Amino acid sequence: MNPAILGIDASFIYNKGAFVATQADMDFKLVAAHEFGHSVLMYAGGIFLSWGHKGSTNPILQSVKSTTPGYPEKGAIDLMKYYDWSKSRVDFMRRMKDSTAMEIDIKRLIWSSQIKWLK
Repeated sequence: MNPAILGIDASFIYNKGAFVATQADMDFKLVAAHEFGHSVLMYAGGIFLSWGHKGSTNPILQSVKSTTPGYPEKGAIDLMKYYDWSKSRVDFMRRMKDSTAMEIDIKRLIWSSQIKWLK
């Protein structure tokens, strides 16, 4: 759970398993990226963008909306959206491989960092 408010040090803690990446290790990385993304969405667009998973869930109940699509058949899977599992599923490895921060979210991260570009 992440109320999208970064703490003092914004730490994610996980005790890594064996040297070979396990499903638990991969899942942790994906969940940590998603939870960090909530802070970006909260800062850039507020609670409905963040807790509403970019319009795919009810912000309070976290349930997917009837209009929420299933997972895309191919291509990128939006890291910050929820998908309706009953409409279309993906296997674990596809979810790990194809989940990504969307360009708009990268732009939100850059905008929120208030970087000053040198001329």
